[in-house]
Amino acid sequence: TGCVPSKALIKAARVADTVRRAGQFGIAATAEGVSFPAVFARVKAVIGAIEPHDSAERYAGLGVDVRRGHARLVDPWTVAVTDPDGQVLRLTARAIVLATGAAPFVPPLPGLDQLDYLTSETLWDAMAARDRAPDRMAILGGGPVGCELAQAFARLGVRVTLVEMAPRLLVREDEEVSALARGALEADGVEVLTGHRALACGRDGADGWIEVEADGTRRRLGFDDLVVAVGRAARLAGFGLEELGIPTGRVIETNDWLETLYPNIYAAGD
Repeated sequence: TGCVPSKALIKAARVADTVRRAGQFGIAATAEGVSFPAVFARVKAVIGAIEPHDSAERYAGLGVDVRRGHARLVDPWTVAVTDPDGQVLRLTARAIVLATGAAPFVPPLPGLDQLDYLTSETLWDAMAARDRAPDRMAILGGGPVGCELAQAFARLGVRVTLVEMAPRLLVREDEEVSALARGALEADGVEVLTGHRALACGRDGADGWIEVEADGTRRRLGFDDLVVAVGRAARLAGFGLEELGIPTGRVIETNDWLETLYPNIYAAGD
């Protein structure tokens, strides 16, 4: 649900854009025949081709003892793993690595829980089930995920509106990078609304809407699909961190050597 499908989608979008601009190179071509189902069928095929390399079977073949289940720290040296059948296995080790990953952050936006909104994890299956592209897409969030999805869908023929509360896109990057990204998106037809705060969203029949505010002025934007891409949040609950007193804020807290409160328990990224 991360880099593999997104880069496969970006590749298809880049090809569509190249074909659309073929006349600049003296080549007669048209991209009017973009097949949305075929694009996402290819994305699914790319996932399937790479999947074996990250599978439990591959690691087992390399000699790793792979156990499926929910893991929870019991003490600094013990992990209890509950398998799908409810059986509990206790594993002890001198060192433990926490690599619990992250999930899309969903803001407490009024009305959002009443919508079938999409995230970077749910988008792929939802789009693969469609027989045509949405006419209008609103993307909430102007970070890396929001920007790359905005450009890709715009190049595939979707009318995209990108809403970002900050005064510029990609706020962690230099201002020149933000300006370049905005120019590229607008050149591809994306309506970029920076400095706009989302207030609420809802649906009138088949039409969805999101209300935004900028400089004291409110407006409603219509959409067929809403993608929430305002960032990711670390998965922290349910692993026994609280019981052991391992400090967590936005992420699991570590020192410069990735050691947690307990030197033998490490935390390693997304």
